Amino acid sequence: MNKNHSQAILLCPTGQDAKLIAAVLKKESVDSRSLRSINELCDLHHDEAGVIIIAEEALTIDGIESLNKYLLAQKTWSDIPIILLVGSGVRNKEFKLKRLEVFVSSGNVTLLERPLQPLTLLSAAQVLLRSRKRQYQVRDLLKSQTQATSIRDEFISIASHELKTPLTSLKLQTQMTRRQISRPEAMTSEKMKKQLDYTVHQIDRLDKLVDDMLDISRINTGKLIIHKAKFNLSELLCELIERFTPQFEAAGCTIKTNIEPNVIGDWDTYKIEQVINNLFSNAIRYSPKKMITVGLKIVDTNAVMNVKDKGIGIESDNLERIFERFERVSSTVSGLGLGLYITRQILDLHNGSIKAESEIGKGSNFIIHLPLQS
Repeated sequence: MNKNHSQAILLCPTGQDAKLIAAVLKKESVDSRSLRSINELCDLHHDEAGVIIIAEEALTIDGIESLNKYLLAQKTWSDIPIILLVGSGVRNKEFKLKRLEVFVSSGNVTLLERPLQPLTLLSAAQVLLRSRKRQYQVRDLLKSQTQATSIRDEFISIASHELKTPLTSLKLQTQMTRRQISRPEAMTSEKMKKQLDYTVHQIDRLDKLVDDMLDISRINTGKLIIHKAKFNLSELLCELIERFTPQFEAAGCTIKTNIEPNVIGDWDTYKIEQVINNLFSNAIRYSPKKMITVGLKIVDTNAVMNVKDKGIGIESDNLERIFERFERVSSTVSGLGLGLYITRQILDLHNGSIKAESEIGKGSNFIIHLPLQS
């Protein structure tokens, strides 16, 4: 709760009363602000009031109606507490019954009779400010729960679509193979190999989707753990480039490398491999038939790796957003939108970082910094 939410708004026609109340509150570090009229009060945004302290002489019938409208205009979660300072006696009781019930029903009102004891006023103000703070805590909790529900529903929707696509392809491929088996003359070894290669590709895709979903679950529960060991990142990078060669060639991509030898550090081999796989997959996906440049060098105490493509590029406003969950560079390309999010989480666990540089139509460059020592 910010400072405005915890301040007391004073509406006391007698300036001396406002000064005395402000002095009492200040002793306990409660900030206050003095207003001159109900109209001025009603011009305040509801978030600017932690508690409102009003002297009864500040109220008129019109003023009460205005205050009532102001209170009714609050958000459903908000209920600004009010302390009303009233005099004692029969006259005050009639005033309370005839005029105050208009807004008492719409507000969180505490009546304090004068003359006031400073301790009584201070105690009431602190109780109501704590109540106001809880309102904001409940609001924030509801917001986070609503957001979590929205994220979950979006995840289920995207995941269902992405899982269904390779499953549908596998089903069709299996049905086709079954029909061809019944005609041995049509099932050549070359056709069988091609169909099996396609099946393996779809299974790999499913495996990647499931791994991403499991990683998201581990991240959300704080169970994504890394196991560091000293290894040669240069060798791993070269090995992965070789492993990805069929995919690069299938997409028509050419590879250019500038890899410094013997870049050795303490990292989780499997997780860093996952990071590189994500960057290679993205480069292939978003820059088919283009050159991809892979670099690695030591700068000070960091290994600096980059994967640069000449693809569609990313708008500058989206360079940070693409590292969030379910965000993709382009809506026309399939995927859960989790790869870069998981990549950043893995690098964070290594005390490393990743950033993207890009220009629309000219490509993107993803740059990773990894400390050589933890």
